[in-house]
Amino acid sequence: MNMPMKPQADSGTAHITELAVVLDRLKQEHSELMQVLTEMEEQAVQAELETDKHRALGSLLHLRLWTLAFKEELDRHSEWEEKELFPFLNAYFRHSAFPTVMASFLSLEKDHELAMNYMQSFLRSVHALKSDSDAMRMKQAAALLTHACRILRSHLEKEEQLVFPMTEKVLTDIDSLFS
Repeated sequence: MNMPMKPQADSGTAHITELAVVLDRLKQEHSELMQVLTEMEEQAVQAELETDKHRALGSLLHLRLWTLAFKEELDRHSEWEEKELFPFLNAYFRHSAFPTVMASFLSLEKDHELAMNYMQSFLRSVHALKSDSDAMRMKQAAALLTHACRILRSHLEKEEQLVFPMTEKVLTDIDSLFS
């Protein structure tokens, strides 16, 4: 996304449109990420409960590939937020009634890092599994992904609770300024 997020003096309508597009993108991407996380978590729980070791291993190998693809998508989303959205919101709310914005973003970052650690542990655990691995190791690997999915879903919900009201306030401020 190459759209600048810096205030310019030319037109309030352009700013509202830009920010509305950013907000729509954020909502769309979060919706898609949440859907995938929910489905991955369901399959990870099923793998945890699977009594047949060969089916469990097959499920875990499938989940490993899915997790790698999901991680790439999540990394793209996070990079966009960190390079464009969060710096804009930090700058806008630096001296306002949102004094804990930076602390909130840091807390979100810690949640994200924790989830990524669980996801990486899942990937390493599955990579180390063999066809003769015991069922407990397979269950533990699946549990790592289940936990990562739950942390990430909570992370996205917290992010929405923080970012959506902030972007709505910016839109309202811009609308008031140019009306």
